Amino acid sequence: MPSNWNALFIAWAVSLIIVIGGGLMFELTYTPPSPPQVAKDAASAEPQHADTTTPPDEDEGYTADTGPSGLEDSNEAPDTTANDVPAASQAVDEPQPSNSGPAQQDPETGMSTPAQTAPASAPQIAISGTLRVEADPALLEQSNQGPLPKIAEDGRKPFNVYAAPAPRNDTKHRIAIVVTDMGMRARNTRHAIAELPQEVTFAFSPYASNLIEWGEEARRTGHEVLVMVPMEPENYPQNDPGPFTLLASSSTRENVNLLKSSLGRLTGYVGIINHMGSRFTAAADSLRPVLDELQRRGLMMVDSRASQYSRAVNMSRAIGLPSAYNNRYVDDNLAPDSISAELAELEQYAQTVGSAVGVAHNYPVTINAINRWAAGLEARGFILVPITAVADRQPPPR
Repeated sequence: MPSNWNALFIAWAVSLIIVIGGGLMFELTYTPPSPPQVAKDAASAEPQHADTTTPPDEDEGYTADTGPSGLEDSNEAPDTTANDVPAASQAVDEPQPSNSGPAQQDPETGMSTPAQTAPASAPQIAISGTLRVEADPALLEQSNQGPLPKIAEDGRKPFNVYAAPAPRNDTKHRIAIVVTDMGMRARNTRHAIAELPQEVTFAFSPYASNLIEWGEEARRTGHEVLVMVPMEPENYPQNDPGPFTLLASSSTRENVNLLKSSLGRLTGYVGIINHMGSRFTAAADSLRPVLDELQRRGLMMVDSRASQYSRAVNMSRAIGLPSAYNNRYVDDNLAPDSISAELAELEQYAQTVGSAVGVAHNYPVTINAINRWAAGLEARGFILVPITAVADRQPPPR
């Protein structure tokens, strides 16, 4: 009996050793599976700004950064109004810049949009000759705020290099139209690029996404380009132009850095136009360093005239900075008849002084009205020109 117990004890001990040893070997050789890769949320690529949309006037607040670059707009919410005023929240489009091809009818707006084609195959169209599409590296300064415009070592300026050729007919009264808020809503931006005459100038918001691609698309179809620079309005901060806003209470360094933040969002533009700014453009001490910086970089200043007290044009001319100023907002009232009446008033002003500038938004109703108006413009003794063609040609603002 004792010998049987000894044999059983020895067998149990051997089994226990085998089990423990096998477990240790498994732990030493086991490799856990890799965790699944999680895709980065596209919405986190760029911060979204809160929407403070206001009625479309000279002190319109900025809207959310929509980043619409590409002809397919499947993520964009359907339009709910005929005027296609920017919505409070819009989805981000993936960048798919393309060129204008055969027009396709949009069942929602009744306007045509260009079909997708390969970017490399599109011709570079301009008023006469060729308008440069891609940015000239000699005119770029790399910085933390993005690629900034600069005067080339050989003296060439962005204002001259990216300007459209001079108009062929120099005997007619000149009218320039600047369409603002470009890039903030993909559908409106595409319609403007595809539908408007190439002499119309486009001003892109610094809060939009993929602006370099949008700018190239605009220049590819012959349009001169401006960048919008937010400036402080009288009722700030109730009416807030966004985080890039130049403030009369800020230091020169702060304002110049914020200016660079807007300038670095886009390339290939001839100058800037102020977005809002009724207080800032009237504050000479705050405005002067900004104008000096624009001159140092070879740009143009377009004053949207958010205030009758703006000093922007007179101060620009005093330092030799090319400038122009808005004579009339053409679509404060979005009724088609009202837009047509404002454009007719712009003609009368141009006939009186020789040159005039109108500022508009990129709403479909505005695009249609401008197209109808421009069709018979030359027959009435006027010529539609890009913004550089009226630089320093207007009388001093009153």
